[in-house]
Amino acid sequence: MKELLESLNENFDDAEGWIRLVDAKWFADDLKLNLSIQFHDGRDPELWEISCLGVVEEFLCSSGTEALSVSSNSPLLKPFLEPVVDIMFSQNSVAPEILFGIVCSCCIEVMGRPESIVKFMNAVPTIRGISSSNYGLLGRFPESVAIHVLEALKDKPIITNALPGRLPKLWDGSKHVDYGKLQVLEFGRSYIVAEQFSACRV
Repeated sequence: MKELLESLNENFDDAEGWIRLVDAKWFADDLKLNLSIQFHDGRDPELWEISCLGVVEEFLCSSGTEALSVSSNSPLLKPFLEPVVDIMFSQNSVAPEILFGIVCSCCIEVMGRPESIVKFMNAVPTIRGISSSNYGLLGRFPESVAIHVLEALKDKPIITNALPGRLPKLWDGSKHVDYGKLQVLEFGRSYIVAEQFSACRV
């Protein structure tokens, strides 16, 4: 990845360049991506292959973008590295749209993306879902998101209770194990959470 990231840093023109996903293929838990990269108008587009080893989550979109990065401290790693906290609630008098809006806002503020709402909230993430109930499991959140939700609801007419957190586990085919060292590759709305990334020009 070093060669690709250095080339983007040195040669990519934010005004004229673009990055677009053109192909993706799965091989068990590994993923290979082909990206077409236009560095600037005076240079022909280049095709780069990125190998993603040990993928645990991905969200792919074919729309073009002007940025690509690899990070080991992205908020997208929180669901795999932080304790998972269940938030139970009772005596809910908060209007469904307000409760749903609070939870959505907290998820986006901490995670930086709206896709997390579907993963964290219990059942269907709509105002007719769990947010319209008087009691139940509001959702299962990474600890930092759970703290944000609890703080936002503390003065509202609802009783919340956070159950003890537990570290997320990965099923390795025979048993549940802790997640290893993970990184996040992001380009535009697309992201891949994996153990390792490498890139080469095709």
